[in-house]
Amino acid sequence: MKLYFRDLTKKDIPAILDISKDIWEGDDYIPDVIERWLNEKDKLAYGAFLEEEMKELIGLGRVKMFPNGVAWLEGGRVKITHQKQGIGRDLMKYAIDYSIQVGAKIAQYDTSSRNFGSKSLAKFHGFKEKKRMEVLECDVNKLKLKEYKFSDIREISNEEAKKVYQRMDIGPGDEINIGWSYIPLSSLEDKNSVWLTNSQAILQKRDMGSRDLPEKPSEREIWIIVYGTPEAILDLISYTLSFEIDKNEIDVVELYCKAEVVKYVKELGFEDPSWEEEPVAVVLYEKKLT
Repeated sequence: MKLYFRDLTKKDIPAILDISKDIWEGDDYIPDVIERWLNEKDKLAYGAFLEEEMKELIGLGRVKMFPNGVAWLEGGRVKITHQKQGIGRDLMKYAIDYSIQVGAKIAQYDTSSRNFGSKSLAKFHGFKEKKRMEVLECDVNKLKLKEYKFSDIREISNEEAKKVYQRMDIGPGDEINIGWSYIPLSSLEDKNSVWLTNSQAILQKRDMGSRDLPEKPSEREIWIIVYGTPEAILDLISYTLSFEIDKNEIDVVELYCKAEVVKYVKELGFEDPSWEEEPVAVVLYEKKLT
């Protein structure tokens, strides 16, 4: 099947939204970000078409370049009537080819460990799993918070958080998890999050005001991302959920942590996500470009 590609413009928004409405049962994040994506400079938002006139949009994607030479692939979508025809593979190939042309050394993207289609694309195009963060959730009314060492906990700035992350075990490479995504540590510029540390762990709290993310917490939800030793992480979580949130405004806490921390945070009431029958993780895939 031959596809034709071109850059997307604001005139394509209705067609983009028409594709998006059938993604994740209508809960796709694309409608929230597409206008911003199309306004950003030095980024590629591209569409795929079956005819040379390029009128009927059947797929789309985006490539964002980080200063460290990483091309970030995101937003890949295929119209529901054209899925399972190999179009997703062609969309990713187009993004990879573009990344090489603009001088990227590495291509990356993230996906859910339960997104088998996206994982199949990684295998087909030679991406390797680099790191993962487990996802758990808890209703605020079911939290079982522990006693913690209040005197060791302090709030820190975005810039200080970068230095603390450098002392933590964040896995191979310098990417850190920020929820349903990853970002190079050097590119972490977030004015909306709250960071807390007690020297042995670091916690990031994100709410719906996190505009820098494609996917972000819903109105009555917060995300907590943690790195560090289990005991120190439990202290930070317990402190945060005791003092840093209004339980009258929040229903659910979503937690992102490394696998070795899972059994400890479950003692606080966190469980595997209710929307999946099995444990789920946010997986970062990487491909070296030559």
